[in-house]
Amino acid sequence: MKLTIFRKHEASDEEQRFHKLFVEMYPKLVRYATALMTDADEARDIVSDVFERAWQRHSTLDEETDHAWLYAAVRNACLNRLKHLKVEQEHLEAIIEATRADMADNYRQHEALLRHAEEIARNLPEPTRSILRLCYWDKQTYRQVAEYLGISPDTVKKHISKALRILRETMKELI
Repeated sequence: MKLTIFRKHEASDEEQRFHKLFVEMYPKLVRYATALMTDADEARDIVSDVFERAWQRHSTLDEETDHAWLYAAVRNACLNRLKHLKVEQEHLEAIIEATRADMADNYRQHEALLRHAEEIARNLPEPTRSILRLCYWDKQTYRQVAEYLGISPDTVKKHISKALRILRETMKELI
């Protein structure tokens, strides 16, 4: 006793004709689309989409004009994709330009804030001004500044806290 689980599907004449058309035309259409798109992957996607549309209407495709229809459909799909890519590129360029302008504006604001903070720091009373400069501009530790000035690290910390409080309070008005 022979048990058959799967029956082989017998392709109809239309399916066989479409298969033959696909085998014959797919490589030619991919070359054509690649020449238009200059991107082989994009070209294969477009040709595949066109063949999907052709399959959906294979019963209405005329054997005498199916090659022309396929070439026209691929050309139109490529042109549509190129138009879409151009629009995407224009949007991307607009976004880049807006970002540059925003960055330049933010940079100018940031620079103005830094100049103001430097002005505030220059007007701090001594020794707070010197201690702030040594810790933040010269990148010395509290212990190094304390040894250099002959004071305790806690005194350095007190002056840094005072400087930062003055900076915070004064800068709060600008931000």
